[in-house]
Amino acid sequence: MTELNQFSEKNGFNRCFKTSAKTGLNIAESMEFLIKEIIKRLEEINSKGGEGANNKQSVALDPDKHNKDADAKRKQEKGGCC
Repeated sequence: MTELNQFSEKNGFNRCFKTSAKTGLNIAESMEFLIKEIIKRLEEINSKGGEGANNKQSVALDPDKHNKDADAKRKQEKGGCC
């Protein structure tokens, strides 16, 4: 087992890829794997009825909510005006 594989296993990584931006070695393969893992995890979260949306291992990306929260906070800091 290579050092990279040992490190990956020890730290709970799903998989490791030796890549090279210069030669393109495993770039497409590693990105495909990463995207599939992201989709799989999002499907798991969604299948739980959104229960996973509040745990510390997920991030909810809702720009409208963020903007509304940020606007409310700015207004509160300014005393509620303009």
